[in-house]
Amino acid sequence: MKNTYVYHRKSFDFIGDKLYSLNDIKTIHPSIYESSIKKYEGREWILDITIPPLNCLWNDVIHTSLMHPSLIYKTLNEIGLLHRKSILWFEIPLDDILKFSNTLYLNDRVDRDGDKTISFLETDFEPVNSNRIVELSGMPDINLKYYHECFKKSEQCLLWNYAPHLFLKGVLDVSKYRVFDWKD
Repeated sequence: MKNTYVYHRKSFDFIGDKLYSLNDIKTIHPSIYESSIKKYEGREWILDITIPPLNCLWNDVIHTSLMHPSLIYKTLNEIGLLHRKSILWFEIPLDDILKFSNTLYLNDRVDRDGDKTISFLETDFEPVNSNRIVELSGMPDINLKYYHECFKKSEQCLLWNYAPHLFLKGVLDVSKYRVFDWKD
């Protein structure tokens, strides 16, 4: 049987061999937290939202992508949102994620766009299984449309604004995982 993988971006200031949630990083590596939290500028409100299936905050989990990073890179470049820089990614076997509390975030609600008071609904989440991960691993039409809108407006886009995420609650040892550049 073919292995199923999810992906996590390796930050340029990554230290050690473990992935931590943003809240854990705040305690363990305060300087890395300060640089990492900047990606939430203008949308800090999301850090206070609870993820119902895991009963924890957005920044209490590790976020992984179902889409292969090379698909994201290729799509952005085809649209004209050129990303010339190298970005490294961890390739994480789904079986390792399943050892932790986890949930699949569908991330397909357009009614949340720009709403700073929205909370997640139970229907925004599903249990994780390999078939569903494979099914949702392509570029969602809604995310592709968002990329095109960003290009038209000359705006920086969020890579997963409308793409499913897999959340895991725990600390993940990544020392044995393949690390690759999204250009490859």
